[in-house]
Amino acid sequence: MSDNGYAVVTDHLTRRFGKKLALDGVSAHIPVGSVFGLMGPNGVGKTTFVRCLLNFINPTSGKMRVLGFDAVRESVEVRRRTGHVAALQSLWEWMTVQEFVAFVASCFPHWNAASVSSFLERVAIDPAQKIGTLSRGQRTLATLGAAIGHEPQLLILDEALTGLDPISRQEVLESVIDVMHLEGRTVIITGQDIADLERICDHIGFLIKGKLFYEGPLEALKARMKRIMIQHPTGPPPPIPAGALRVSEGPRETQFTVWDFVPELLDELAAPGRVVQAMEMSLEHIFVDLVKSRFALGEALPELHPEVEVRA
Repeated sequence: MSDNGYAVVTDHLTRRFGKKLALDGVSAHIPVGSVFGLMGPNGVGKTTFVRCLLNFINPTSGKMRVLGFDAVRESVEVRRRTGHVAALQSLWEWMTVQEFVAFVASCFPHWNAASVSSFLERVAIDPAQKIGTLSRGQRTLATLGAAIGHEPQLLILDEALTGLDPISRQEVLESVIDVMHLEGRTVIITGQDIADLERICDHIGFLIKGKLFYEGPLEALKARMKRIMIQHPTGPPPPIPAGALRVSEGPRETQFTVWDFVPELLDELAAPGRVVQAMEMSLEHIFVDLVKSRFALGEALPELHPEVEVRA
């Protein structure tokens, strides 16, 4: 189920903890079938956002719908259709992995035992091993195995890739995230490893101090944001466009980042004695440039999706 093709829609979602504003009017639109990465430093509200979606905590104000359901009034329906794995999740250490999986399976009317067994085998988790003997990364993998057993429409990995070795990460990608993506199911990943998120995700959100400063398709973001390099060894430096970010001016070379790049900009900057280039940017460089500039100004970035009404 969805709202106009979106698995998650929030409207001015706000959450306070006393005087602390953890979420500040977050309006997010996460498409069905996307792999959505929510980026930001520690303590900016990523986990609070996830916990609100699952109704582990109530929002202070705002609306949210998950998989077509009101996330507060119909939270049971949301959880039946959602898998959730959090970093350092508390588990019963006296249980074996097999007992833990069986306990989780008892909570759902549908269960794909073969899929869980296959995943645990691929990541070398012995079902007979007690959870208390597992490493941090192995516990995450065991929890993930249990989280996919009911074949959720939405899988939320809250900092869950942190601490996994490279082989385990690849297994998670190939056997869980890629499969869900191909089947049209939705994945939300929070984390700080930008290189991982760039490789995995097709949609990105930047959450800084409770504010959502950008949210939209990753490829659209990369197409609209470029680093412009202009070499001018024999001529005067070029004019800097209004709104340019991270400007670096030297006697022979000028660089700056532009939001909302269009190819015509290169023609406007061209002149005798100048070499003008538009360079692709990594997600890490995009994130740093946007956060340093826009956050300092207190501005949100233009959204790349239509407005969607969140019904009461």
